[in-house]
Amino acid sequence: MPIMINLTSAEHGGTSLSCGTHGDCGVNCDCGCPYTGMEEKGRVELIADVERRYPNEWLVFVIPPSEDDFAPERGMLVAHSADDAEVFEAITRITHNQVVHVYFNGTMEAYQEWMSEGEGGKVEGVTRCT
Repeated sequence: MPIMINLTSAEHGGTSLSCGTHGDCGVNCDCGCPYTGMEEKGRVELIADVERRYPNEWLVFVIPPSEDDFAPERGMLVAHSADDAEVFEAITRITHNQVVHVYFNGTMEAYQEWMSEGEGGKVEGVTRCT
């Protein structure tokens, strides 16, 4: 699976192993979750740069609190794949308090081709990055 970082540890942007262990996790908590630590660790990058690296793939970003939740320009890439099932499985590993964006990064024609392949279809000519 093309998960970019270990989502079940402090590697995913958190600063403490207690990340995500209480119900009050969020922007103002001090448990060291990725929501508050991803920028400190340099894991945030321009979404446009990531899109250029992974055309015709599904992308998953965790959005930092400094960004607009609905139109972010920067994020932390946590997974990418031509296989949507892999991407949606990766989402289940993200701690509950994250703002997550998931989408197909390709043309409408490539998306329609993917849709015509059925569930878990692949876009011809696209290789998986691992």
